[in-house]
Amino acid sequence: MTDMVNASLQDLQEWFSSDRMETYIHSAQNTGCDAVDLYVWNERISKALLEDIAHIEVLLRNFISRRLVEDSGRVDWYHDNDRYRFSTARSTRFNDSIAEIEKNIRHANKQVLPGRVISGMMLGSWCFLLTGRLEQTVWKAIVNPKNGGMPNYPLRKRSVFEHHVKMMRDLRNRLSHQEHIVMPDFAKENRYLDECCDNLMWIARAIEPKAADWIQEQSRVRSLRLTRPLNQLNII
Repeated sequence: MTDMVNASLQDLQEWFSSDRMETYIHSAQNTGCDAVDLYVWNERISKALLEDIAHIEVLLRNFISRRLVEDSGRVDWYHDNDRYRFSTARSTRFNDSIAEIEKNIRHANKQVLPGRVISGMMLGSWCFLLTGRLEQTVWKAIVNPKNGGMPNYPLRKRSVFEHHVKMMRDLRNRLSHQEHIVMPDFAKENRYLDECCDNLMWIARAIEPKAADWIQEQSRVRSLRLTRPLNQLNII
């Protein structure tokens, strides 16, 4: 067994930049903890949040895809531009993204199958499907009870659902770009994490409550939040 490698704040400043470490230094000063410990904790909870997001992103895409398959009668519903009007004279971005996914699948010497295309679609594409411009096509198909509908989301308001999914996308982008969760204001950090966690569960419950319960049960976020480095005496 190798000995544990200890690193100082100066080491992290040299490796990861002084600017990056500034947030952790300020927060550590405000909560009476060590900036290095805080940096490590931030990375761990960020990855735990990404795990939860991954579950919910797959839940979301499978849910939307199933509704559109049922509505169109096509497993490749993403090619049914006449029905859903994905592209307009002003924008062909969605169709272009599908073409790029299929190109990449062929480049990997694999057969272009709907499941592979669906799994290749980015979260931004699923957000696009929830926009107002597709309310009378895609959203109408999603909430139609004949296609399965959204029995766990009786409000059925597209703009509200879209808002929650966009919040998840923004969080995922923040974490994927290695931005910090830690904040110099500990109370603000706590509120932000509460908001993020509540939002993720809102989406999952609107789709399938049992899935939401399972994701929450598997999540490491709650236990990691309890290990957040701080000196309780310094928290007002």
